[in-house]
Amino acid sequence: MAKAKKIVTGKKEKTPSVFFLYIFLLPMFVSTIGSLFDANYIKFILKLIAFALLYGSINLINRGLQEEHKYNQEKIAHAPKIKFKLFGSIGLGAVALFLGLLVDKNVGLVNSIVTAVLAVAGGLMYYGFDPSVDKIPNDGSVNYEKLIKDLDEAETKLLSIEEAKDKISDLELKDAVGGALHRAENILQTIKDDPKDIRIARKFMVVYLDGIKDVVNRYNELEDHKLDESYRKRLVELLESASKRFDEELERLKSNDVFDLDVQIDALKQQLEN
Repeated sequence: MAKAKKIVTGKKEKTPSVFFLYIFLLPMFVSTIGSLFDANYIKFILKLIAFALLYGSINLINRGLQEEHKYNQEKIAHAPKIKFKLFGSIGLGAVALFLGLLVDKNVGLVNSIVTAVLAVAGGLMYYGFDPSVDKIPNDGSVNYEKLIKDLDEAETKLLSIEEAKDKISDLELKDAVGGALHRAENILQTIKDDPKDIRIARKFMVVYLDGIKDVVNRYNELEDHKLDESYRKRLVELLESASKRFDEELERLKSNDVFDLDVQIDALKQQLEN
C-alpha cells in the first residue's frame, strides 16, 4: 500500500510548475563557481547568498502550490496560514535587488528596484495569490472547526501507522495492516462526505485508529524477542476481523445507523484491549 495521504475530495486540477525557475539555478551556480576560480571571494560569497536565496524562494513557491492544491481539493478546509507563494515571490524580488545592488553594481539602484518589483509581480501573476478564505460551511449543523481538527488528528495517526507498518518484516501482518489502513481512509472519506454524525464518527476514528496503532506498535516491540507464532497469528486475525467488521459498519455509518455503530465500536474496543 502506498503512503497514507491526506483524504481529499473534489476535482483534480493542474497546478503551475516551478521547474523553469529551477533552471535559473544552473547559470547562477556556474557563475558562482566561476567567481571562486577567479579568486574573487567577495563576489563568490555574495553570489552564493543569492543562490541560496533563490533556491529558498523557489521552494517556498512550490510549497505554496502544494498547499493550494490540497486546499482546492478539500470540501472543508482552512486557508493556509502561511502565505508561501507570496513570500516566495517576494524572495524572487529580493534576489533581483540583491544581485543588482551588491553583485552587479553597474545595474544601478533604479533598475534594480524596477527589476525586483517586476520579479515579485511576475511571480504573483503567474502562480497567483495564496488562498485566503476558509472553506467552512455556515449551516450551523456541525462544528466544522472541531471536525477539521479531528480529521487532521486522524490523518496524523494514519501516517504514524504507515511508518510503523514499514518496520514490520512479516509480509502477512504487513498486508493485514495495509488493509486496515485502507478501511481507515474510506472511513475518513465517508465522514467528510457526510459529517453530521461527527460525535459517533469521531469515536469511530479514535478507537479504530488507536487500536490498530497499538497492535502494530506492540508487534514491533516484541518482534526482536522471538515472537510466539500463536501471538503473531492472533494479531493477523484481529486485524482481518476488524477490517471485515468495519467494512460492514462503514455501510451503517453511511446510512446513519448510529446506535448499532456505537455498540459495535465498544465491542471492538474491548477486543483490541485484550
